Amino acid sequence: MKIVVDTMGGDKDIPDINIEGALYAVKEIEGLNVILVGPQKIVEEKLDSISKKLFLRKYLKNLSIVNAEDTVSMEEQPSKALRTKQNSSIAVGIKLIKDNLADGFVSAGNSGVIMAFALTQIGTIKNVSRPAIATMLPTLNSSCIVLDVGANVDCKPSQLVELAYMGSIYSEYILGKKEPKVALLSIGNEETKGNQQVLEAYKMLKQTKLNFIGNIEGKDIPFGVADVVITDGFVGNIILKFGEGVSEMLLSLIKQALKKHPFAMLSLPFVWNAIRDIRKKVDFTEYGGAPLLGLEKVCIISHGRSNAKAIKNAIKVATQMVEKKVNSIISQYMEKVVI
Repeated sequence: MKIVVDTMGGDKDIPDINIEGALYAVKEIEGLNVILVGPQKIVEEKLDSISKKLFLRKYLKNLSIVNAEDTVSMEEQPSKALRTKQNSSIAVGIKLIKDNLADGFVSAGNSGVIMAFALTQIGTIKNVSRPAIATMLPTLNSSCIVLDVGANVDCKPSQLVELAYMGSIYSEYILGKKEPKVALLSIGNEETKGNQQVLEAYKMLKQTKLNFIGNIEGKDIPFGVADVVITDGFVGNIILKFGEGVSEMLLSLIKQALKKHPFAMLSLPFVWNAIRDIRKKVDFTEYGGAPLLGLEKVCIISHGRSNAKAIKNAIKVATQMVEKKVNSIISQYMEKVVI
């Protein structure tokens, strides 16, 4: 299996974190090969030095490099990138999966630009009007997926139904949840609550064979009321970023409380494992990346603040999607769906 990694994607420490993540991935995942896309000379030098530092030179045989001289900033407009950045690591990487030279693509770069190149070079599955970013959120006893979290700031009711189908399939085949509970995010649990978009989507979802449990409120998400939470990309992205902020705040509050009360530090050895478990649960790097569902090919978008661990786990998500043929299953399912 071959996975493409955009070495120039991310907010900081690039291409280092992407190369480190790729090295960790080929070490951990048997039979995996990674294609590193980026400026050839820079990537070659970094790969040589990082593999020595991490004592992972024996895995160099599992990595190759494809040259792409241009880079895309996080502020770049997708329309401009499509015109001027055809030789960027994003564009070249996506073309590799389009031409069947690799099985999946992973990037921590500009999500809007990734989406633009993916749409123009790969295209969507039949009966899917727009792809969506599906992200994992931790819940009290497990996790759920929320989609869309940023690919489409506005969604028609029919598009929300598309998201429900794709999210349900992903939840079942990747997360192993049989008949996942699908819910629509709204301002109340009642069927009559919500804007026009939500009200119409609710009626349509009731007619499907999905395990649709109705509306849920934002407060229900952390308690795992639903396995799949459906919303447009505008609200979904706010939920995602708010959740990240709350998680970081809670960890900071724990640290402050321990420092404020000296005697509490004495109990730290006894509660450290519990604190570590909580931190791991809310750590986005554990979940790797978010799939761009609805495309013909596997495309994973990682957080811009990803570290090497997050990139490794994003590559892992890509391999799981390829192995379990999630895109093919979504395609087969959506061909039968009339929305």
